[in-house]
Amino acid sequence: MRLLICTAGRHGATHSLGQEMGRVFEHDGVDVDMRAPESVTRVDGYDAVIIGSAVYSDRWVPAAKALVDRVSRSDHPPVWLFSCGPLHSSDRPVNVISDAAHAVSVLHAIAHRTFPGRLEPEELSLGERQIFENSGAVAGDFRDWVLVCNWAREILACLTAGTPGS
Repeated sequence: MRLLICTAGRHGATHSLGQEMGRVFEHDGVDVDMRAPESVTRVDGYDAVIIGSAVYSDRWVPAAKALVDRVSRSDHPPVWLFSCGPLHSSDRPVNVISDAAHAVSVLHAIAHRTFPGRLEPEELSLGERQIFENSGAVAGDFRDWVLVCNWAREILACLTAGTPGS
C-alpha cells in the first residue's frame, strides 16, 4: 500500500503531525511518501492521500488550498484531511473552517479532523506576533500525539478493510 501525506504550515507543527502519522503507517508496512504540497502535481499511484494544513486567522495555508484545487481536478484515491489549530479561546466549533469544508466537499474527503497545534511566540514574525497578541490564542504545545496516532490507525483500518470511512 502506498500513501501520500502532504502538510502545509509555517512553523513545523503541522508537518510534525504528518510525520507522526507517517510513522504509524510505516510501522504497519505502508510505503509513505511525505511531500510538500507545492511539489505534488499528481496523486495517481497512491492508495490514499492525507492533506494537512495549519490554520491561521481561520484559514488554511495557501499551498494546501492550491493542492486541494489541483487534486480535485483529477481522479484521485480516497482523501483524508486535517487542520492544525486554531489555538484561540472562542467557543466556536473548530471544524467549521471554510477552507476545510470546501476541501471536504470538492475532494469528497472521507473525513476531516482538527488537531491542536503548537504556538511559540518567539518563532512568529512581527506581524504574526501582533495578531497572536490580539487573538486570544494561548502559547504552548498542545499537540495530542495519542489522538493523532489513533486517527492514523483508524485510517489504516479503513484502508485495509477496503471500506473508507472514519
